[in-house]
Amino acid sequence: MQRRYLAGWITGISERPQLVMALLLGLGACQPGTTHSDAAAPLPLPTGHFAGGLQVPGRPELRAALELRHPRPGHYDAELVLPQQPALNFVGDTLTFVGDTLRLARPGRPSETLTLGRQGDFWRGTLRLDSVRYPLLLVRRGPPEPAVYRVRRDEVAGTNGPALLFSPADESLPGLALAFFPTPSTAAEGPVWADALAREGHTVLLLPAADTLTAPALANSLALLRRTAGVDTARVGAWLGGRAASQLPLLYADNTASRPAFVVVQELPTPPLAARRAWRDLAQRKPLLAVYSTAQSKADAAGGRALLGGQRVRQGSQASLLTQIVAWFKDR
Repeated sequence: MQRRYLAGWITGISERPQLVMALLLGLGACQPGTTHSDAAAPLPLPTGHFAGGLQVPGRPELRAALELRHPRPGHYDAELVLPQQPALNFVGDTLTFVGDTLRLARPGRPSETLTLGRQGDFWRGTLRLDSVRYPLLLVRRGPPEPAVYRVRRDEVAGTNGPALLFSPADESLPGLALAFFPTPSTAAEGPVWADALAREGHTVLLLPAADTLTAPALANSLALLRRTAGVDTARVGAWLGGRAASQLPLLYADNTASRPAFVVVQELPTPPLAARRAWRDLAQRKPLLAVYSTAQSKADAAGGRALLGGQRVRQGSQASLLTQIVAWFKDR
């Protein structure tokens, strides 16, 4: 007998396996039912706070924790936390527990899965990152920690595929929300950013990866966020990258009735001369932040500063950019 408990539904979007491997290479330098026999009754999934370590060959053990929760009948959720490697943290929205084996996958990155076998108060298994598997051993230390955020699947008219909504568990204080539009080249980073921002109390709608963005897709995404519990309707923004980012002045012109309150622009291509005035005008009218990774040249970031002004540009590692973006959000 098998049961599946859903905290939502999970659908994968584009992946970049090299990113996952790079995270681990940098470590030293980065739902349920059981079957025991035909006559045996299914056992419940054991909940709790499970702590232990993740083994990476040739590297120090990484601290790891798994939170297994049963917030209401028929509904479980699980959260994997690696404090030393936060880019691998995730909340699993689909859990399967069969024959004392628990399986869950990362929303938006289905090649990242956690498989654990129960042995009394212990869980022993592996974390799979694409084609590589890392051993994991966890022991129950007490009741589960409270949930930080939840994930559910949603649909947005005008986009090509399902979206994932990362929303804080505490909806008592209306907060900032963000429609995140990744490109195919940045799609693998989307769930990492969504997890990190949701842990800061922000609501993130992670859209399917696309090279371009239409005005209806932007308007519909903003409308969905404004209907979401726990969102301050006056603080709903957008994250755009690549070619979609280059369309921003036109998107503002086409969305006169529904515009983002602020915009984060990633990997902004150098606008043609004819469009630069529109960009400067937009930067003067609306809160806008352009972010550049360390993989991009300093010349790209310098071009962004010359176009938008130095106070609107940030460059750094993902961890550094997260800190800077969160600080920028506080002023929105």
